[in-house]
Amino acid sequence: QSMRIKENSREWEMRDSMGYSLPYNPQELLLIYSLKSHNTLTSNRIETYLQDTWRFKSNIGLFNLNYGIRISHWDWNRETLISPRVSIGLLPKNDKLSLRFATGIYYQAPFYKELRDTTFIGGMATAKLNKDIKSQRSLQFIAGMDYYYNFLRHPFKLSVEVYYKHLNNINPYAVDNMKITYMGRNDAHGYAAGLDVKLFGEMVPGVDSWLGFSLMRTMESVVGENNKYVPRPTDQLYNISLFFQDYIPGLPQYRVHVLFNWAQGLPVRAPGAIQSSSNLRAPDYRRVDLGVSRVFEKGKDPWMGRGFFKPFKEILIAFEVLNLFGFNNVNSYYWVSTIASDAQYAVPNYLTGRQFNLKLQFKF
Repeated sequence: QSMRIKENSREWEMRDSMGYSLPYNPQELLLIYSLKSHNTLTSNRIETYLQDTWRFKSNIGLFNLNYGIRISHWDWNRETLISPRVSIGLLPKNDKLSLRFATGIYYQAPFYKELRDTTFIGGMATAKLNKDIKSQRSLQFIAGMDYYYNFLRHPFKLSVEVYYKHLNNINPYAVDNMKITYMGRNDAHGYAAGLDVKLFGEMVPGVDSWLGFSLMRTMESVVGENNKYVPRPTDQLYNISLFFQDYIPGLPQYRVHVLFNWAQGLPVRAPGAIQSSSNLRAPDYRRVDLGVSRVFEKGKDPWMGRGFFKPFKEILIAFEVLNLFGFNNVNSYYWVSTIASDAQYAVPNYLTGRQFNLKLQFKF
């Protein structure tokens, strides 16, 4: 791979507070933030990988072993990465159960935005490329299982996964609405651990439903913060989701579905705030969608397969109410400053409220 990038950036922000420009100076107009960046990058990367699969039987069941190694070299920072990984799956003689385990060292090589080491002095920023940047590294352990069973004559599948990821050479970043700014340095270490559980089932034949539950904690400690761990921008302790479908007995072409989501809000930090001040968290995300649909199928509806409708195997018409209860879910924050101090106040920006949606779907 060969990469050539040329950057010529100008960024500035003028913040007005009731007719006063911030920071306030009666003698001159000052900007609260500005950035000039002139950088070029020319680099080459070479990558290769080897992988093998080995299957064998034992008295326990059928084993499936995948193992391999990835090697890459980037001439820009002269970094060579060696990434071994292995996964093993077991299908016991009881075919209702499958087990799996995987581990390995994974790297996330930096792209251009991660290379920009941005330094702020009095609100004025300069960005230079950090040639000492390293790839973020993760040592991962993942174990999971799938279990198939019948309950009240209905088929179900239970999937469970637990994982732990030890993170090194983290390049911390901050999120300001849609903008992501990286520190441009490998200044942190941390971890991510969690549990994912998902239950699939057919409450009625041919119609899938599922229930999901996730727990996750991901934290990081930045150099110079006295080993204090703070939530990473993606930290979300819990996430619950449900999708349920059903149809009217005797009239399977008329269906109803419900989608439910409830998740903890993500961490929020004021623009320019230090990493250890990540003590604000958005409210929980909640949403319920309700929909009804009618399915027209060739061979079951007499007019299907005739004239204009001849090419279609199935036509679905659905009416949905999105965000049924009109929850005010926070998307981001607009930060308001005062002239009297450096304090910033978070004003929430909300996602769209209740919506009505009409859907038409054709299958050929």
